[in-house]
Amino acid sequence: MSFANELCGQIIKKHQYKFKIIPIILLNNLDDDHSEESELFIDELVEGQKYIRAESIRVVSERNLKNRAFKALKRNKKLADSFINIDGKAYLKDDEYQHDLAAGFVNDDGKIIPRCGLILTSFLDTVAKFANDRLHQKSDANVLFISFSEEFHEYQRVKLGVDIYTRTHKQATIHPIILHWSYEIDQCLSSFRECNTQEWHEEEL
Repeated sequence: MSFANELCGQIIKKHQYKFKIIPIILLNNLDDDHSEESELFIDELVEGQKYIRAESIRVVSERNLKNRAFKALKRNKKLADSFINIDGKAYLKDDEYQHDLAAGFVNDDGKIIPRCGLILTSFLDTVAKFANDRLHQKSDANVLFISFSEEFHEYQRVKLGVDIYTRTHKQATIHPIILHWSYEIDQCLSSFRECNTQEWHEEEL
């Protein structure tokens, strides 16, 4: 939270109040029973932070996003058809085979059970709707993902979720930016792309 607060401060200092900033926390394995409990420590998280207020924070549970992704697969044939079944795992169809991470499992009935890639896709959809509600207009939104995991595959999973989302939401106005600290090279990796393209741009910061 301190990192996010400092980042908000830097953006505001450079661009004044040109942008609205909406912090959202995605907690792994948070189920509905813990959602109410999570609200209790938000006040503690923002204590002493200048730019982030408790009322501006939304805590999103992974379980809720998984259920949303499963429902989206049932009603969106285009989304479901974006995957290929290889040994019981659902992979994003890609002519260049850039993705070696599964987006979900395929059960005996042929249904896809969402995992990280599809969960992140559901998260992006939630963020896009929330941003439009808060901004009171249909406008572009830059979404900055900050990965605090030391595992490189977590960084790849976020990219996979973005690729699934932009492939199935052609009218999206989300422009993703991903920051991930690589302990292997001891540097911050930054990846960004426009929502209407399939090309990633990567930098080491």
